[in-house]
Parts: sequence; C-alpha cells; structure tokens
Amino acid sequence: MAEERIVVRSSTDDHILFKVFQARYPQTAGGERPYNEHHHSELEISSILSGSGVYHCSGVDYAFEQGDVFMHCGNDKHHFRQIDPGRALSLVVIQFDPRFIWTPGGDWFDSKYLRIFMSDSATNRHISHGDLAAARISALLQESFQECSAQDPAYDLLVKAKLLAILANLARHFHDDLEGEKFFINPRHLEYIKRSMDYILSHLGDPLTLDTLAQEARMSRSYYCTIFKRLNGVSVWSYITAQRIDKAQRLLEDLSVSVTEVSQACGFNNIANFNRAFKKVAGLAPRDYRRAVQPDRPPEEP
Repeated sequence: MAEERIVVRSSTDDHILFKVFQARYPQTAGGERPYNEHHHSELEISSILSGSGVYHCSGVDYAFEQGDVFMHCGNDKHHFRQIDPGRALSLVVIQFDPRFIWTPGGDWFDSKYLRIFMSDSATNRHISHGDLAAARISALLQESFQECSAQDPAYDLLVKAKLLAILANLARHFHDDLEGEKFFINPRHLEYIKRSMDYILSHLGDPLTLDTLAQEARMSRSYYCTIFKRLNGVSVWSYITAQRIDKAQRLLEDLSVSVTEVSQACGFNNIANFNRAFKKVAGLAPRDYRRAVQPDRPPEEP
C-alpha cells in the first residue's frame, strides 16, 4: 500500500489535531484480506476514490464502490475484508481529535452530533455513493488533502473550515436519526474533561492513575470514565495508550534513543508491555517500525 500522509499537531502540547492522507492499494492487492489490528483515538471519515470490494466495520460487512463514505470512532474495528481485482483501490481519509466537535466555548457545539460516530450500531457508519451527501463529503475530503499537501498560508484554518462543512453534511444526512437525541452534558464538565486530557498529554511519561485524572476533572472515578468515553469514543486508558504510542513513534525516529529509553519516556514500566501496546496500536513492533521509517539505519543491538 502506498500512502501520502500529512499530520497537523497542536502548537501548545503537540497532540494530533488531524491527519489527512490518501492510500492506494495496487491491483495485485485484490482478493480476501486478513484483519491487520490497529487502533487510533481520533474520529475518522473516509471516501472511496476508486475500486470496490467489501469493507468490514463494527461487525458489519458493506459492499463498497467508488464514492462511498464511511465514519468511525477510535476503537471501531474496520478494514477492507475484500478488494475486487481489476482496479486499484484508493481512498482519502481524515482523522481528527474529537475535541474538534465538543471543545468548550463553541456556541455551535451540540453533543448530539457525536452520535454519528459514537453509536453502538453500525447503521450510521456508511453513506452510499448515490447520496448527494457522499459526493459533497468526498469533494471536501479531497480539497482538505490538497490544502495539506500544498500547505499554503492558513491551510490549517481552511481544513478546519472544510471539516466543519463535512460535519454539517453528516448532520443533515443523519438528521432524522439525530432528531430527539438525548445526550446532555453539563458545559462545565466539558472544560473539566479537557483539563484532564491536557494533564494526560503533559504527563505521558509519568504513572497516571484514575484517581488523579478524576480529581483533575472534579468528578467521581465512575462518572469521569463515563463522560470521557461519551465525548471521545474510547476509554480513558485506550486514549492514554494511543497518545503514548504516538509519542513513541516520534521518539523512535531519533536513532540516538534506544527502544528501552523510548519505552521509559512514554510511561511503560517494562519493555514487554511497551512492545505489546505498540504493536496493538501501530500494527507492528517498535523495532520493525523504526526499520520502516529509518530503512538505512544500522542494525540495533538486541
């Protein structure tokens, strides 16, 4: 698979604001495909640019064609179960921090729109290519990728505007499903959850406990866990692990830092736990990841 990926990070704490990428599978990649486990804490919207096959999402198989749109929250299991031979598969994808939707202080915020991504049912994960919303969203995704590729002045602001337009089209398409949705969260709690997430990002190398994070959020442990998952689509610990592995991926690009040192800097108490968590999130072991991003590096000591 060939991939062009652009990652835009926060200037304050370096967490991922959004990723935009295009992926292309060669024609030889057709046929049945095994599940390649990977996880991310961001919400995801994708559009099929070419090709057809079967897309497995949250326990449901969808026959997909060019122009189809899919949505996922962080821990949705999703992968191409089958790619039809004869034409290369390609898609454009944006992954973004859920706080883009719910961050406190935005007058346009309405938490019911999270249901598009957070619903336990997979019925809200797909828009067919024949729907006008799919065409609009696909065009906005491609424009977002072009903006990120060119990186002209204010490109990140334009991408955020296009993402808002994508969310508006999703809200319009799923209006009947969202109408009457009861999902109220105290606006004060948004600020408290954000505060706890800021704390997580600034303490990834330290031992983190649920007691500490709940105190940061001024909530009980159980209520904190419930609200955190409602707003982010993943559990507190899944989010922490994803952020630690994201930090580890960046550190692994520095050949002067050993894998063991990376593990310790990212809050893992032993190398076995680090290897296990890294492979679950990134899909390959830390040393294999380092070889992939630094193919010319000398072999690492065991």
